[in-house]
Amino acid sequence: MKSSSKIAKSFVVCVLLCMLLAACGANSSVETASSSVQATTGSGQASSSTTPETRLFRDYQGHEVTIPTHPKRIIVNQFMGHLLAVGVKPVGATSNQLSQFEKSSFLKPLGLTTGIEDLGTTISLEKALSMEPDLIILQENANEETQNYAAFSKIAPTVILKYGSKTMLDQLKEVADVAGQPQKAEQWIAQYEKKVKQYREQLAGVIGSNVTFTVMEAWPKSEIMIFGNLFGRGTFSLYNSLQLKAPPKVQEAIMDKEPSYVKVSLEALPEYMGDYVFLSVYDWQNGDNSKLENELKNAPVWRSLSVVKENRVIPVSVDDFLPGDPLSIEKQMEKQVQLLLEHYKK
Repeated sequence: MKSSSKIAKSFVVCVLLCMLLAACGANSSVETASSSVQATTGSGQASSSTTPETRLFRDYQGHEVTIPTHPKRIIVNQFMGHLLAVGVKPVGATSNQLSQFEKSSFLKPLGLTTGIEDLGTTISLEKALSMEPDLIILQENANEETQNYAAFSKIAPTVILKYGSKTMLDQLKEVADVAGQPQKAEQWIAQYEKKVKQYREQLAGVIGSNVTFTVMEAWPKSEIMIFGNLFGRGTFSLYNSLQLKAPPKVQEAIMDKEPSYVKVSLEALPEYMGDYVFLSVYDWQNGDNSKLENELKNAPVWRSLSVVKENRVIPVSVDDFLPGDPLSIEKQMEKQVQLLLEHYKK
């Protein structure tokens, strides 16, 4: 059995190498890869009475890629949650995405990742080939994969998208467009904005118009992350949807900007403090969030903050608030409203 497994694995690698070597003898541009896709999906010229099987898409890096109009087998190293929001289940996703859904108390009960294959920490060329995708979506700053763009594009049409350069709703529209489901994105946004309206009505008259909110996260080595509205952690729902205000320093430094976060020391923390703080703790080194939280609470600078003394710190779970996909953000907004109303009733 082990011998058969090795033979099978060697065969897959050989096939991949043959594909890549063959590609080197021809024009290796995206247009060439696109032409091969057209050849396998039909003539590339659809009749006027039918939807074309393929279409051109310009990705973040300017590649003109011929992609399926309605892809069936997508693999991703980011944007899994965006696809699921519009009813598209990728056949494969990286471990980090699947882990986030598994850890989230908001998303795990939904069982949305059933049937999605774990592609590992990064997507190898061998794994990508074995999945037989008809579309590959890569995050722009995922170096290992994007550096192999030419090789991935020989396996299937490959597009690169930038994460965090747009608001969540605009990012959803972009991903839905790639997946051939633009109308599903509009439908999702309509129901989301309906909820936003209801939540804002609940908060009206409860929270003053000049009250400010900081979203921060404690990291190892006494590092503090302050987040703007383009980086997850519930910031889009808090600032864009619920339209609650950030303190001046946060507004100036990171709102609507890339990167939409800033790393500060404990000593610099007072500059970024709003009237209220949403706090998460993320020990990404050792996984001991409780220990890290205790270290923060015992730090003299932290204990001296008025927001701490006056009990205006609202703790949230990093597992629930780390993801920045539409499904998570919708649930994060619901939780934020619940926590704010509970706090103001005290």
